[in-house]
Amino acid sequence: MFKPLLLAALLLIGQKPAKEAEPQTGLIAGTVVPPEKTTINHPLQVILLAPQYVEMWNSDVQKRLDMYWERYKPALAQKKELFFELTKSAYQESLQFVVSRMSRDLGPAISRFRGMSGPDGKFEFKDIPLGEYKVVAIGRASDQMYIWVESTEISSSIPQFLQLKKRVP
Repeated sequence: MFKPLLLAALLLIGQKPAKEAEPQTGLIAGTVVPPEKTTINHPLQVILLAPQYVEMWNSDVQKRLDMYWERYKPALAQKKELFFELTKSAYQESLQFVVSRMSRDLGPAISRFRGMSGPDGKFEFKDIPLGEYKVVAIGRASDQMYIWVESTEISSSIPQFLQLKKRVP
């Protein structure tokens, strides 16, 4: 009886402890595509928004658009192209608001979700937890300010490659 008990104890001791499963992460790599007849000649700020920040950003953009509409309704009736400038301002101001909130919430970890593209518009985010995200790039192309937006989902460790083509009007 002692031998089987001793054998079981030795087998148990000889086993390697089970490793805790490391949370899976993924990689997002991409390129910002400038509008026709323009070039990106400076790095762009690129932000990766997690779902809670996407909701915050969308909500804040809508509030700002509503406020601008009420404030500038007479001017918009006279000059419709002003709406595009106000829309761009709403998106830009909301992005600044959300990034400051992310900085407060995440502290130094925000560096995983905020970066700069190369002068050619290429960017990369490593070790990103699985989930749905929105990638936002902001900067100048041929002396005009642009904001690019694209949604993506990281569902495995297989890298996601994006081309940011959609722009805020």
